[in-house]
Amino acid sequence: MDPAKKIRGTKSSLLKGKRIVLGITGSISAEETVKLSRELIRHGAEVFPVMSQESLKIITETSLQFATGNKPILDISGLTEHVILEEECDLLLIAPCSANTIAKIAHGIGDTTVTLFALTFLGSKPILIAPAMSESMWKNPVVIENLNKLRDLGINILDPKMEEGKAKLPDNDTIVAKSIAILNNILKGKNILVIGGGTEEPIDDVRVIGNRSSGKTSIEIARASFYLGGDVTLLLGRSEVIPPPYIKVERFRTVNDLISRREWMKNFNLIIVPGALSDFTVKKVEGKIKSNKGIKLDLLPAPKFLEKLREFYDGELIAFKAEFDDERIIREAREMISRYSLRFVVGNNLSEVKENETKIMIIGKEKVKIFSGSKFDAAMQILDTYIKGDV
Repeated sequence: MDPAKKIRGTKSSLLKGKRIVLGITGSISAEETVKLSRELIRHGAEVFPVMSQESLKIITETSLQFATGNKPILDISGLTEHVILEEECDLLLIAPCSANTIAKIAHGIGDTTVTLFALTFLGSKPILIAPAMSESMWKNPVVIENLNKLRDLGINILDPKMEEGKAKLPDNDTIVAKSIAILNNILKGKNILVIGGGTEEPIDDVRVIGNRSSGKTSIEIARASFYLGGDVTLLLGRSEVIPPPYIKVERFRTVNDLISRREWMKNFNLIIVPGALSDFTVKKVEGKIKSNKGIKLDLLPAPKFLEKLREFYDGELIAFKAEFDDERIIREAREMISRYSLRFVVGNNLSEVKENETKIMIIGKEKVKIFSGSKFDAAMQILDTYIKGDV
């Protein structure tokens, strides 16, 4: 068994059955393509490397054959490999993509293996480009013009990481995530807001009280939404988990922070609210309370965010409900569905909460679906229910 088969699908099946042509050009970042290939394979893809002659000065044919289990294409023969693979494959990923290659594709020049594949795929199959070059080249007006031309042609372009005066190849997670999103674009055209993490209500200018929340559930929902092609923004409160770099993140602290953004929230087709939002605010004390004596806190009922949101927002809305009793969760979830016009409610029994695993109830007006598994798999189940509308 070749090494690629041993790892195929070990992380997910999101690219199962997908065949990806990986075009490699003459950038120093070509040395990253072994790891990139393996990561695509771990999500289920089969990878076919296509190498320009310039890339062979940086990384060997043998390395890519080991990484992918397929012999790299270095030249086009009488077998017309570019035509055959265009018919058989689902995506052309060019990573790294040099400024020279960008210019050639923009002007219809197919004098290398990679650019010939690009001209063959263009207009028939999706293309994803991950540029890598010096920062000065990236900012060159001619390169910018060429990139804009590629965008106008429908080519997907990932922005590089700007570090040390270089426009570096994005990290592998970002490239893989975008590849998954292009090939699983069920939510394409959906503008999705995920509100997660915990709120913090200030006691004084230094101290806060808040709800416990790792933020992991909201981050996994944002990740899953991105994988399915949605245009996702994560509005995140206090969180113990760092969101992936490809997710757009905004921050909030208090319930009133959220309420103040209701006008902005009108821009979204779907809002999902797994956040641990405070039921109480505190009568704030100016300055810092002395710590050498006890104090009495005045807790005031916080505004109900869903109620305030519905005054401004008439789009699709999914909420969460956490309690210690299943029957109470279902009863109160259905009251919420009616009161706030929700698609459905995701219920969590607090007595069954674990760090990485979760059990959820997806509660509709009449049906209840129960799911146990990882938080990412639960996020995918929530979105699958939203897409199918089967509760």
